[in-house]
Amino acid sequence: MTEIADKLRWYRYRKALLQKDVSDYIEIDPKTYSKYEEYGRDRYPISSMSRLAELYDIPLEELLDAYHLFLLRGQAEQLKTLRESKKLTQKEFAESIGVPLGKYKHWEQGKIQISKSNWKRYFCELLDICP
Repeated sequence: MTEIADKLRWYRYRKALLQKDVSDYIEIDPKTYSKYEEYGRDRYPISSMSRLAELYDIPLEELLDAYHLFLLRGQAEQLKTLRESKKLTQKEFAESIGVPLGKYKHWEQGKIQISKSNWKRYFCELLDICP
């Protein structure tokens, strides 16, 4: 399973819990939690995911997809390491992937979290972590 929604449903069913039970445990609105189990969601708060991992007694990494693992492991450090492995300046790297320099700098400095769509478009293949 690669989709977080699938993983959340599977673990919840395995523990025979209702969505309301889970939302109460992680202290969020039941409607918000129900959206966690729907396809198409791009962002899951790490704090909620940590609580879910605790509830299901599993490592946090087991609940996350490749994009959220990328964020958890440090977007800024990974982008800088990737760029430096290619021996490129920020400007050269930004040009090579077709991103404005200012936007790339903010991603590499961790000032702006990269969106899932931009991560897929620019980095998951470069980092060899595409699902």
